Amino acid sequence: MFIALEGIDGSGKSSQARFVVQWLAEHGFEKNTVLTYEPTREGYGAQLREVLEGRAPFPENPLSFQELYVRDRKDHLEGCILPHLEKCDIVISDRYFLSTLAYGMAGGVSYDALMDLHKTIIGEKFIMPDITFLIDIDPRVAQERIQKRSGGTLEHFEKKADFLHAAAKHYRELAMKFPNMHIISGDRSQEEVSEEIGKILSFHPYLCTKQS
Repeated sequence: MFIALEGIDGSGKSSQARFVVQWLAEHGFEKNTVLTYEPTREGYGAQLREVLEGRAPFPENPLSFQELYVRDRKDHLEGCILPHLEKCDIVISDRYFLSTLAYGMAGGVSYDALMDLHKTIIGEKFIMPDITFLIDIDPRVAQERIQKRSGGTLEHFEKKADFLHAAAKHYRELAMKFPNMHIISGDRSQEEVSEEIGKILSFHPYLCTKQS
């Protein structure tokens, strides 16, 4: 089973990804649960983190920048996600392809161009998650959270209020295009968001079957 957590920076998706791992452990899935992230920390993912953290120049071409994300996703699928799924593990990814679409479109890249990147670079190995939780939050609230946790040190996209507003808008629109999407309001306490996610997980046929 493949579960993805999506949302703009400051949405709380990383905390909820850890909650999903905790929920699965409490329901008997601890031994075959894998938590992973995008961008990854190797290869293309390491390059992306250098740019986002200001340790490398930001690419002038937004499509070329998003290509790095898609190439990182290819490596992530081949090196982590697909091998674990083949072993019947449950993979939880903090960000996946919806992030590339939402952030890429907010940066001026077309939906078609971003989808073409996935087709060209990943091809038939690309898979959709069985569940995607989109943590939808007011970008102003997200920025307040980012400021509190960062101590003033922000990544590239976190500095741009207009950009986060555009990304949030695209996330909501994109969630209507793809299957197995659950839009969760993030403008609540962490506990309330987790409670809603837990209810959705408890009714998923795969998890119900395994528990029984």
